[in-house]
Amino acid sequence: MSTTPIPVKRSLRAIGQNVANQRKLLGLTARMVAERAGTTPPTISKLENGDGASLEITLRVLRVLGLMDGVVAATDPFETERGRLMVDEKLPKRVRVSNRN
Repeated sequence: MSTTPIPVKRSLRAIGQNVANQRKLLGLTARMVAERAGTTPPTISKLENGDGASLEITLRVLRVLGLMDGVVAATDPFETERGRLMVDEKLPKRVRVSNRN
């Protein structure tokens, strides 16, 4: 079994804290979020404590909390400066269109 790298552990804790803060700001209990996300309160606790959860469960919870779209957008390579630069380098500058009728 591999050891979780320290930067990943830190990110799990940070995301877990963010999830807990958003849940509390919305006035939701862990039980309410669990029911709406189709999971259990212990899974919510595990996620909030930085112990992780499956990607699907994490996205379900983020959806309930109104955070899912932001996370999806954050993983879009076209939304980063580096990604946009790479697109400019790798995609053709123009596309020829045939005028066949």
